[in-house]
Amino acid sequence: MKATNPLIFSWLITAFVLTLLSAGFIFVNFYGASFQQPLIESDRLFWRTIFYALAILILPLTNLLRYIFLRLNQTMPLLEQKNFEKIAQRRYTLTVAVSQSMMLLIGSFGEIIFYFGDTINSFHILTGLAMLGGFLYRPKNGEYQQIIDVFTDTLENENE
Repeated sequence: MKATNPLIFSWLITAFVLTLLSAGFIFVNFYGASFQQPLIESDRLFWRTIFYALAILILPLTNLLRYIFLRLNQTMPLLEQKNFEKIAQRRYTLTVAVSQSMMLLIGSFGEIIFYFGDTINSFHILTGLAMLGGFLYRPKNGEYQQIIDVFTDTLENENE
């Protein structure tokens, strides 16, 4: 019997996002200054404020979206009763992909504002926040197992 991790695709998505954020971090720290196209100070301050506000909103919004996705994963009806583990795996992978893409968006804010001539501190803050979010919204066996448990209970109740 072949033992496979049902969360392998979710972990690959997480690893990909964290690798992109790390690569961007390294690139900007070593080569970023030569690519900057500075805006005037008032415009740069405006965009920095917008990106910080969006990052502050996106992080808890991602938590809310993840909660909604997890509940939808459990409550949406099963179309195929015999293959419910694959359905749970697909649904949970989508949940992780949405969460990680939101963190990638926050990281891109840091790169954009640095490109516009802002200091490296804003880039570090936004990239660090994105990496923290990537860690917080990583795949969790407990969440996946809850989906499987609900599916199992649903199928048992239908068979009775």
